[in-house]
Amino acid sequence: MSRWRKAASSWMLRRLPRQQQLVLGQSRIYLLPTPFGWGLLLVAWAVWIGALNYAVSLAYVLSFWIVSLVLIAVVLAYRQLAGLAIRCGAADDVVAGSHALFPLQLQWPEEESRLLHLGWHDEAGGVVLDYPGEVLLPRLTLQRGQMTIPPLRVYSESPLGLVRAFAYLRLQTQVCVYPQPCADERTAASLPDGGQSREAQPVPGELFSHLVAWQPELGARRIAWKAYARRGVLLARRFEEPQSARATCLLEWSAYPAQMTAEARLSRLCWQLLAAGRRGEDVVLRLPQQELRLTAGEVRPGLRALAGFGVRDAQ
Repeated sequence: MSRWRKAASSWMLRRLPRQQQLVLGQSRIYLLPTPFGWGLLLVAWAVWIGALNYAVSLAYVLSFWIVSLVLIAVVLAYRQLAGLAIRCGAADDVVAGSHALFPLQLQWPEEESRLLHLGWHDEAGGVVLDYPGEVLLPRLTLQRGQMTIPPLRVYSESPLGLVRAFAYLRLQTQVCVYPQPCADERTAASLPDGGQSREAQPVPGELFSHLVAWQPELGARRIAWKAYARRGVLLARRFEEPQSARATCLLEWSAYPAQMTAEARLSRLCWQLLAAGRRGEDVVLRLPQQELRLTAGEVRPGLRALAGFGVRDAQ
């Protein structure tokens, strides 16, 4: 992208607010001739100069016809984007270094055929759309944190290819980027202060649950004699199965050497947290000025805490 195009796009992006959903109208669509369109205008100008010098009426007709063709292309290109409604749904959390998938939903009022190119404003390429619907647009994540969807560019040169209609979009959608997990040499058993996963211990005693119809295989000791005296029906007592105490894994910021960088600690804590979730363990996550107690299988709050530790937004 040339310097003047970068400056122009930066100026346009600065004046655009972020919106959850927007509809393109006259104030948001820009129109410029394509290289082929500029070439035709140059030909029209040269023919017009020749008509002035040699007073050839047909040359005037040709030059005006070319200009009118470009003007018609302006209207047709504008119609490609006019009325386009676009919104971005919720994106799934990802780890740093992978691609975040932003679900974009596009609609336009008429059923007429359109040909649109949609992509990031600072990247070449993108996706081509000829019908309304949803498209997943990938974006590489470079660092952890809350990543706001970058500005988008949508354009069309259809149907004549003489004029490009384009617009820049700023949507209000974020995705949480976790630290990139890094295998930790220290296992959960080597973490201090109770970090070792404890063996499950049965809870003594049985808890009454409910009454069921008595069957011979339940045995006589299960019969609820008081209920039989009141109702005259043999019922059996059902007890809850003894619960087992889940193992608890302690993950501490201070368990790592003081010279280790913050990003290295977060990557290892992320790996340990995911491993504890796979093992079905409860987790106690201790960060500076923050402590989280996570039940088995609920590691997402911990991952989000690691992602937002000490940062604001990922770019």
